[in-house]
Amino acid sequence: MVVQKRYSNSILQGLPPGDFASLSSELEEVELARGALLFEPDIPAANIYFPIDSVISFIGDTGEGGSIEVWAVGSEGVADVSGILGKRKPFRGVVQVSGQALVSKGLAVRRCFQNCSAFHDAILAYYDNLLLQISYLGICNNLHPIEQRFCRWLLMVRDRARTNELKFTQEAIAAILGTRRATISEAAAALQNAGLISYMPGSITIRSRKGLEKAACRCYKFINARRT
Repeated sequence: MVVQKRYSNSILQGLPPGDFASLSSELEEVELARGALLFEPDIPAANIYFPIDSVISFIGDTGEGGSIEVWAVGSEGVADVSGILGKRKPFRGVVQVSGQALVSKGLAVRRCFQNCSAFHDAILAYYDNLLLQISYLGICNNLHPIEQRFCRWLLMVRDRARTNELKFTQEAIAAILGTRRATISEAAAALQNAGLISYMPGSITIRSRKGLEKAACRCYKFINARRT
């Protein structure tokens, strides 16, 4: 039931009964398939998603066929917060990790945002934290070695997906982190040799969370503190 599922999304979980009642009749539980395109650049979103154990990634084009993840959303947030605020974004929204989400028509969510004070405040608080996360990611992607960025990304995906078993190809990870497949292959091999992960084609298993935290840059702690 939607009433039960709301407790798996932090924004919905924090709503008082009155605000949640205004939105709950519009919510539908869906299963999101990995790779599904949910949002297109500069096109108003028809639907708004509250992830449960799925992860939605917003990807920016870097030119000449390149790309990089600008931010991702899991159970801590909502996709697409820009649509709720009446803004457009130049990024694609793609399902990075398959799983469940609660979905509503964008018009219904925007109406609740305008009329329900607690939901309004929760969305603005999430948006503020999201801007800080994006800022940290910008610093991380520009200044830190790929090994540290890879560890940071693995930890963030693991936290959102709530599993140590991550289904990603090296090509997909390279596109998310804005680098070459060969670079990811080298980084994955180094982490596997250190006993932090095990890697098979299309699959990564995290073996030592503590080890990844030590190997990651400080951005993970900063971003995680804002995210939770």
